[in-house]
Parts: sequence; C-alpha cells; structure tokens
Amino acid sequence: MLTDEQRALVERLLLERSSLRGICRAVGVGCRGLMQFLGECFQAAPPPLNVQFTAGTPGVLLPRLEAKIDELWSFVGTKANRQGVWRALDAATRQGIAFHLGDRRGQSTTALGEQMPTL
Repeated sequence: MLTDEQRALVERLLLERSSLRGICRAVGVGCRGLMQFLGECFQAAPPPLNVQFTAGTPGVLLPRLEAKIDELWSFVGTKANRQGVWRALDAATRQGIAFHLGDRRGQSTTALGEQMPTL
C-alpha cells in the first residue's frame, strides 16, 4: 500500500512521462504495488473522463478527435508477466481520453478502443 506522499510522487512522475520501472525505483515501491495503485486510479475515474472537445477549425464541417496512443510497460513479478498501461490522449490538448491496464495482445487495444468517446 502506498502512502499519501508516495501517491503524490507517483502522480508527478507520471505527468513527467517517467517509465513505470523508473517510478518504482524513484518511489521505492514494487511493480505490483504501483500497478495496483494505477488500477485504483483508473477505476476511480469517471467513464467518459469528462473529455472536452476542442472547438475545431472554422473551415471544418465535421468535428473530429485526433488521438495519440501511448503505452507504458513493465514486468510484474516475473518477465513472463508483462503488463502495461495503455492511454489515449487528445493530440491538441494532451487531455486523457481513455485508459486500459493490460498486456500487449489485440484484446487490450480493442478494450482501449471501446472506451474512446464518439462525436
């Protein structure tokens, strides 16, 4: 279980785009503890993550959402158990759109896609 101080440090390091393994070393926690904390954060997030779409370009007739997909990976327990955090960010505002905890199989990308908002 992470202390409040460790939780705040993890959140700051995630904003800095530090690797999961680097966060574990900096905070002094194991990968299991970090992944459990991330899971709790994602479970507490509201389903649509309160995405606010940008106004768009005046010449564009249809609004669109351009997303960038990012992934953070680490081994949990053993090298055979590779887990990661998938996240989709709005390309213009870098606002979080969707998150998924999972492995690198196609099921994880499908699960992330299902969380993406529709316009």
